[in-house]
Amino acid sequence: MMILALFERPMTLHFYSLLWLLMPLCVVVAIVYKTLRTEHLSRLPGEIARLVAYMAAGLGILALGLWMLHEYWPFS
Repeated sequence: MMILALFERPMTLHFYSLLWLLMPLCVVVAIVYKTLRTEHLSRLPGEIARLVAYMAAGLGILALGLWMLHEYWPFS
């Protein structure tokens, strides 16, 4: 019954608060993916850190590119 109460009155978050949820999402995806794909568990933390950095850099470059497209599109 308690879990159903979460869906009756969902929590509202502002747009900039949602951006803070990207890093935990990247970390969780990296942990699950690298745990399934790695061959040596001793290298797991380093591989997870590299994948998180790779995803964060990719998201940053994508965000910058979309911002530049939005700001500097010549036909606006």
